Amino acid sequence: MPFGESTPFILIARCHVKQDCLAATRPPPDAQVADKAVKESEPGMLHHTFDQDPTDPLAFTWSEVYKDDASLLCHLTNPPLVKFVEQHGEMGDDFSVEIYGTIAPATKEACNALPFPVKYFDTKFGYSRVA
Repeated sequence: MPFGESTPFILIARCHVKQDCLAATRPPPDAQVADKAVKESEPGMLHHTFDQDPTDPLAFTWSEVYKDDASLLCHLTNPPLVKFVEQHGEMGDDFSVEIYGTIAPATKEACNALPFPVKYFDTKFGYSRVA
């Protein structure tokens, strides 16, 4: 199977919330709002979870599986996500993204314009059963 803009891939977004902006045992409410909106408006988002780091209660990870590049490009311009990123800029002190899977150069260009670092892990071989 050739990997590229029409194949599924994984995105991991790591964020850290400022101590004074969050009760350590609760996810930020803006994350819950963003998750609900993404579920309702992005059919190409196949998996979307917000996971808390077991060793740092202020560190969270978005685990996401996309159907294809078009699904990621839709996500990047979805108003609830844009709002979450803006709010995290006020509440958080760190945010980075890792993409596991091959995406098109144009999609990487769109990601490189984001206000946080993105690291790419292009697929060399393997398979996906995500349809």
